[in-house]
Order: sequence, then C-alpha cells, then structure tokens
Amino acid sequence: MNNKYVTYKKLQSGNEKDFHDLVLLFNDVFETENDANHENIRKLLNNPSFVCLAALHHHKVIGGITAYELMSYDKAGSVMYVYDLAVKNSHQRSGIGGRLVSELLADCRNKGIKELFVQAEEADAHAVHFYQKLGGESFQTRQFHFNL
Repeated sequence: MNNKYVTYKKLQSGNEKDFHDLVLLFNDVFETENDANHENIRKLLNNPSFVCLAALHHHKVIGGITAYELMSYDKAGSVMYVYDLAVKNSHQRSGIGGRLVSELLADCRNKGIKELFVQAEEADAHAVHFYQKLGGESFQTRQFHFNL
C-alpha cells in the first residue's frame, strides 16, 4: 500500500464515528470483543488529557493510537502514556504505526511533554521490536492487575 494515500488526524469532539471504528479495529487486531461505549467515546473526545490519532485510507480508519497525558507530581509538567496502538492487519508493516507514534511525539512536543511511555508484553516480539526500532528504551518491569 502506498502511504501517500493515508491521512492522519487527531480525533476530537464530532469524530465519534471514527473513534468507534477505531475501537472495532482494536478489537479485530487484538482479537478481543470489547463493546464500544458511546458515552465514554464522547467523554474521551472531550477530555483534554486524552489523545486519539487515526490513520485513514479513503476515509476509513485503518489504524490509530490512543494515549493519556498524566500529570507528574514530582516534577514540572506531565508525561504521555500510550494506551493502545494498532494498524489493520492488511496494512501492517507499511510505516503507518511508526507514523502514528511520530504524530503523537509531535503532539507531545507541542504541549511541552518531554516523556512518552508504552507497555509491550515481552512475549509480543513484534511490538518489542517495533518500539526498539523507533528508538524506545526498554526497562525491565512487572505489571500487576487487580480485578475489581
């Protein structure tokens, strides 16, 4: 696929359908069956601490990244946490994911954010390689989940 036909846009209030389509794409790529909660989608697109960027091909969502700006309490400013990043299977390995990260990094720079972080499971070799290739520095950590 030729990337010159892919457009990138920051989703905001009024882009609920594109965000809904992105959630469905996340479900497909991650092989999950999460519902798209329309009320939460609306709230998130109106939340200034939430960032959602979409990659579109012929006005159809083929990829996207979501992130949250987290205020720091120990230093001035904030950091950005990548929550999800996915590209439609048929469009993977064509530079779209890297461009989405680049767009998010540019958004961070514009906001004065100096750090972005993302989690990747060690077993997901493709994701680990992807973030390393983009220049991400890996740290050994453990993640704990509490089901409530």
